[in-house]
Amino acid sequence: MALRLPLRTRPAPLIAGLTVGAIGVAVCSKMMFGTASAESREAQKIFKGGFASVKLPLHSSEDETHDTKRLRFKLPQETAISGLPLTSALLTFTWPEGSWLPTPRPYSPISPSDEPGYVELMVKKYPNGKGSGYLHSLKPGDTLFILTTLPGYKWKPNTFSHITLIAGGCGITPIYQLAQGILRNPEDKTRMTLVFGANTDDDVLLKKELDGFAKEFPERFSVKYT
Repeated sequence: MALRLPLRTRPAPLIAGLTVGAIGVAVCSKMMFGTASAESREAQKIFKGGFASVKLPLHSSEDETHDTKRLRFKLPQETAISGLPLTSALLTFTWPEGSWLPTPRPYSPISPSDEPGYVELMVKKYPNGKGSGYLHSLKPGDTLFILTTLPGYKWKPNTFSHITLIAGGCGITPIYQLAQGILRNPEDKTRMTLVFGANTDDDVLLKKELDGFAKEFPERFSVKYT
């Protein structure tokens, strides 16, 4: 079975509807919500579905390629986890300089949903891209406002014995998120073949991690670069 997850390009009506319906909430929340409040000392899921309204500080920024960065953000508590279901994305709102209205952009985290303390995004900078340009300009300590979560394909372990995943460029992020989640779940025996296209060898994102999956799980994961 070939499974396509075009999560990087959400349907325009969905993004537009969320933007129009939530823009007032976003503007107010920018001022009202600095961080998510701690509910307990146990591991807390920050993104439980629906509106999140959290502002996360950037911990580190690392170049993945010439135009793509890995941005690692701190969660409100050291023991907190993102808690995102597989194939979900975060709808970020940024305020580029000179903009009266926020710029909404969805990003699929590449960090495990149960990693404590952090959530990591991979962001490609596009020419004249307001959202990506703003995110690439962030320095440690700067903050990113996340309005809500965007659910994706509802993955059920062991629904298929084998799936073929197809990705290109930065569209690898939701595919990587799914593959990582499947391989980290000892109860999920799904086998995967990933076909990953990139313009040049230097544009292949997450190659170290993908090759690591193939080496660690040779019976369950293989990758072909095109």
